Amino acid sequence: MRFEEEFNEWLRGSLAQPVPTTVKAFSFNLFELPESPEIKFGIELIGSASFNENNSDWACDEIWEPTARRIFIPKSFSGSSWELCLTSIRALLLACLSSGVVAEKLKSSMGIGLGFVDGDLEVLWQP
Repeated sequence: MRFEEEFNEWLRGSLAQPVPTTVKAFSFNLFELPESPEIKFGIELIGSASFNENNSDWACDEIWEPTARRIFIPKSFSGSSWELCLTSIRALLLACLSSGVVAEKLKSSMGIGLGFVDGDLEVLWQP
């Protein structure tokens, strides 16, 4: 299975779970793993109780996570550099946000962010 398909299944399954109405925004957090031949990065999804486009600390106000919080990204998709990983995941998420049930659920929030843990967070979407 291609990573894009695996990611879409993970995301659909994650958002099929109940999300409290107190979740105001979603953040996709990238993280680096000890390097292996196949995997260097992972991504997790959290729900936050707040959102502030001018202060990325809103993503630290975590109040929800799906049962399968994270998924590992194969190097065949992410490459070995964090910049390439971020670019590839951004494109994948923007495609997911273009239409469908996943897009509707994520866009029912005040914002959607993407970034590396302990790094900058960019707002991918807000109404």
